[in-house]
Amino acid sequence: MNIEFSMLDMRTMAFASSVSGFLMAATMLGIYHAGMRARAMLDWLVAGLAFGFGYLLGNLALVTSLPVSDEIAISLANALISAGHAFVLVGVQRYLGQRTWTAPLLGVVGLLFVLGIAVEGLREALSLRILMFNMLHFLLAAWTGLLLWRSRRRGMRSFHRMAAAVLLGFAVVLAFRFASELVEPLAGRVITHETSQGLGFLGAMIFGFLLTMAFAVMMFREKQVELMDLAERDPLTGMNNRLSLDEIAEKYMQRADCHGLDLSVLLFDLDHFKRVNDEFGHQVGDRVLGEVARRINQVMRGNDVAFRFGGEEFLALLPGAALDQAEQVAERLRQVISARPIAVGEHRLGLTASFGVAQYMPGRETWDDCVRRVDEALYRSKRGGRDRISRHAPIAVDAV
Repeated sequence: MNIEFSMLDMRTMAFASSVSGFLMAATMLGIYHAGMRARAMLDWLVAGLAFGFGYLLGNLALVTSLPVSDEIAISLANALISAGHAFVLVGVQRYLGQRTWTAPLLGVVGLLFVLGIAVEGLREALSLRILMFNMLHFLLAAWTGLLLWRSRRRGMRSFHRMAAAVLLGFAVVLAFRFASELVEPLAGRVITHETSQGLGFLGAMIFGFLLTMAFAVMMFREKQVELMDLAERDPLTGMNNRLSLDEIAEKYMQRADCHGLDLSVLLFDLDHFKRVNDEFGHQVGDRVLGEVARRINQVMRGNDVAFRFGGEEFLALLPGAALDQAEQVAERLRQVISARPIAVGEHRLGLTASFGVAQYMPGRETWDDCVRRVDEALYRSKRGGRDRISRHAPIAVDAV
């Protein structure tokens, strides 16, 4: 089906594309001033301004006389739009914590602008300019989309892929336009009503609005995840805190109940830790807890989750571990905690820990029941002289 666009349609869509760029800039500025002070927001603000002024300049070149020639105005408009795509990419790189390519990307944009006005063949041929800038826009949009699509940031995957879908969808539109120019190049030097041109402006207009919404939703979700993380993390050790324990334990228990998977629990306590606080002060005690947490994380397996249970007490969930395996993990933890003294300033503090180990009984006990059993095992370790491991074996089912 052949779609025709009138010049009025083209100018309207060019103007709407400009508005979508300025809307993106205003949205990013508003979110930034609302307290979300990520540097990426400023990159996307600049991108929105570049899109807005680029499409506005291109539109003005169609409807009025400018102090410069149409060729220079349109080349500058293309360069601004290219800079917008570059800053979208730079913002995503910065947001994901990757190396940014600001200078090289802007260098490429500047080179294409100079070529567009200095080389006669490019200055006079609209089709060549479209191919040149269209390829750059395609590469930038696809690159940015793939970065977001491959992101594995916790709690953000679906939101990153939403933004990636917008970028990759626009890359498809750009690829179609590029192919159209190769098949049927435009002979003129200014915008016409050709289908590829119309779809290009239509795609840019929709892209601008959708990308603004996608980035805004993505950043609000980022803030939500950050607040959730603050609520569920112990600020002293960086470990999960007790607030998050019930939810995570419930998830692992459901898997054990539904699929018959093993799940074991460790509860352990630093022996005589109160003496550290009493003799050396709470600041030293806090640093000791931080070092203990680091050592615990060294031992945890891929799916294991460790928690600061309270004070100097820690709990670990070991999915896929039967009682014997859990006892082996507990022994590695006991050794890594007591293997060498913890250095805090001039002090070298030797620590030991007592452990209780229990295996969850699917369908036969609640989470509170399991915690009670592992707490009993820990109590036996303390009564038995500390620096040891006690296990609470699953309760056998009476034969019928």
